[in-house]
Amino acid sequence: MSVVPPDHFFTAPEANNSPSAVVSDLSRLRMLSRIAEQVGEGVVVADNDGWFQYVNSEFAAQHAGTVEELTGAHLSSFYREEDLATQVQPIIASALECGIGRGEVTRLRRDGTQFPARITLSLLRDDTGALIGRVLCVQDITKQRQLEQELRRAALYDPLTRLPNRRLLRDRVEHALVLRARGHTGVAALFVDIDSFKRVNDTFGHNVGDEVLVQVAGRLVQCVRECDTLARHGGDEYVVLLEEIADREQATSIGQRVLAGFREPLRTVVGNISVSASIGIHVATDDDDYDSLLRAADGAMYEAKRSGHGGLRVSAAQPGRFRPSGH
Repeated sequence: MSVVPPDHFFTAPEANNSPSAVVSDLSRLRMLSRIAEQVGEGVVVADNDGWFQYVNSEFAAQHAGTVEELTGAHLSSFYREEDLATQVQPIIASALECGIGRGEVTRLRRDGTQFPARITLSLLRDDTGALIGRVLCVQDITKQRQLEQELRRAALYDPLTRLPNRRLLRDRVEHALVLRARGHTGVAALFVDIDSFKRVNDTFGHNVGDEVLVQVAGRLVQCVRECDTLARHGGDEYVVLLEEIADREQATSIGQRVLAGFREPLRTVVGNISVSASIGIHVATDDDDYDSLLRAADGAMYEAKRSGHGGLRVSAAQPGRFRPSGH
């Protein structure tokens, strides 16, 4: 297999060997090479069999190699075998049908690491329409994917505690209730409210208050099970979604474990701070949805507060009899 030097796309045509024609062809090829170096994407020109005839420096950098190392490589060398069928073949099929194919793929570097990429595959044809090669453009979209993940996290997670927020909690509660309706699992909600949290903020300032909220979140994580969802509901309120619950007794046992997590003081920048929490529990009934489940647990929590700080109550009322959360 002959390989074209990396500073040219193709060898100069031999149809016209006059000095002026050769100079013109070489100038055109050098110009195309300079353009390919400045487009900001990886660019490859391959022959009909997929062997690289030209590689620009951006493509080499993307794939942890040099232009010399990658010139002569094959298109298939930069994909996992399972991705060739699922990701690459549809793009090739589109290129064969329309002349160009686009898509997002997972590419392999020479060192075996992977990165997400958006690729464009174009077919090169001569004046007769015969296929003479392929041009592949590769855009590394790692930063874009990271930004998308950050935006998704910002939409679904509390920025202070890194716990799921109300939006994600609602999604998980509704999913859990669907499973419960199918007879797969019992569901309960624990509504946890830090007692007298305003006094912490007023005494030590909001920075220390935020530190307390983060540390409480850490304590709660240690008290619940892997299958449970711990979310920050807002302010000094947390909700624990309990799935795979057999009965009220099991939910109450977990609630007691959560209360025990507040026995030791929190170590903060201003010293040890002791806080307690009041907990309300509601075990889902056939009529419950997201709002009624949390409303009942919230109401039970306020019954616990009225009985003294650091208490726990289990709701026995029908959903909807307690005030809406946040009022």
